[in-house]
Amino acid sequence: MRNATTALRVLLLATLALPTGPEAEAPRRPARTGIPAAIAREVSARATERGVPASEALAPVAEAAERGVPAELVAAKVLEGLSKGVPPARIVAVARDLTDRLARADLLLRDAQRAGLAPVTDRNAALGDLGTAVAAGIGRPDLDALLATARSSRGGSADAVVSAAHVLGELVHRGVPTADAMPLGLAIARDGPRPGGEIPALFDAWRAEGGKDTRAFLDEAARRVGNGRKLDGMVDPFGLSPEHLVNDKAMGKDRDREGLAGSDVGKHGADQGLTPGERADKAHPAAPGLEVSAEKRKGKK
Repeated sequence: MRNATTALRVLLLATLALPTGPEAEAPRRPARTGIPAAIAREVSARATERGVPASEALAPVAEAAERGVPAELVAAKVLEGLSKGVPPARIVAVARDLTDRLARADLLLRDAQRAGLAPVTDRNAALGDLGTAVAAGIGRPDLDALLATARSSRGGSADAVVSAAHVLGELVHRGVPTADAMPLGLAIARDGPRPGGEIPALFDAWRAEGGKDTRAFLDEAARRVGNGRKLDGMVDPFGLSPEHLVNDKAMGKDRDREGLAGSDVGKHGADQGLTPGERADKAHPAAPGLEVSAEKRKGKK
């Protein structure tokens, strides 16, 4: 009788300890450890709207958080899939694949930091660009080559590695073999990041103008990047140059001695107050009627 009374008391105490009201539903909710509350609410609400269990939609997001990957990047992919009505199993598979790529990208950034490279300015953007490159087929050996080049460069940075990898991925996505694009990637890793989308847009414009020799385009771009030259005007829209490419005539010159915008201004008299038309050299005599004014100006110095 005493044992029965004791058991009844234990059961009564356990019942009183259980939460009531809204708290009673807490054990039925999906685990949200590591997921920002706002993201968890948004994913749960969208999943409920689409008839998908919230726990299923949140699972890959929670996994990303546990692996140290920004949960918001994976949540964005889950939300995209839910909005498009993609089957839940497919959403989870794509989100987990994204998490894996982002984790590999994060590892590269950590390696760059250990190598002493300046850190990226925007971690989430860098992870996204690296993840896209990995998805395009840029492997770890390729990324390691970019990292080693940046490390050996005086101005090397993690941003340069990310930019190079992103350009490689975009070119490979357009059908360019990785080996053909690698010299351009190494030039970017060595000389610094490029504006986002610059080279892929140029490549598309070049193709639209009828460019066929991919290596010619890549070689020209790599030479310009390696010599610190602008890529503006590289594509010839009028077909007046071979392969619709404009070669940078000044690339072989000593940049320290160049004048304005990579021209010869400053070498033959601009520093003496002479205009281009007044300067005389063996190839370009001074314009008629300007010799006297040029001499007078020299005399005043």
